[in-house]
Amino acid sequence: MISATQSNHPLAAVAASPAPADSALDDARTRIRQARMRITKPRLAIIESMQRHEGPVSIERIHHEMGTAVCDLVTVYRCLAAFEQLGMVRRSYLHNGTCLYELTLRTTRHYHIICKACGSTDRVDYFPVEGIERLLHERGYADVSHVVEFFGVCPACQSAVSTRNVAPAIPGDRV
Repeated sequence: MISATQSNHPLAAVAASPAPADSALDDARTRIRQARMRITKPRLAIIESMQRHEGPVSIERIHHEMGTAVCDLVTVYRCLAAFEQLGMVRRSYLHNGTCLYELTLRTTRHYHIICKACGSTDRVDYFPVEGIERLLHERGYADVSHVVEFFGVCPACQSAVSTRNVAPAIPGDRV
């Protein structure tokens, strides 16, 4: 005999309240469902790939880590565009214009400083633009967004350049 908790009946596992999400992946599933989008293997693979990175990551790197067997590059672009609309990812840019995406599920709002020499990113937890957003909302603007990125040369690249007296020729190359 199969007990009620082991059956596939829709009411078999009714809980008094929904269980809290255990991970960013669970949060992503919830947001995707709420947007009435299908939960697909490529979408979940993209979220899992992004979870492995502390900071922003390029679309090409996400696709490379997932492999072509999971999905094609166009699907990654489309999924990230949809995730951005749902507020699940945040787009940022390198100083050369390359788009990077960062998972925003279960993280606090922050900005980045990006090294012009090696491309490493560091987190900046200061929000001077929140007052401006609030002012614009008060003036009647809706769906206000912004992009703030800081660029500089990280301490490691500075010390490497000063010891060798050579500047990197191509941004993103390690000294």
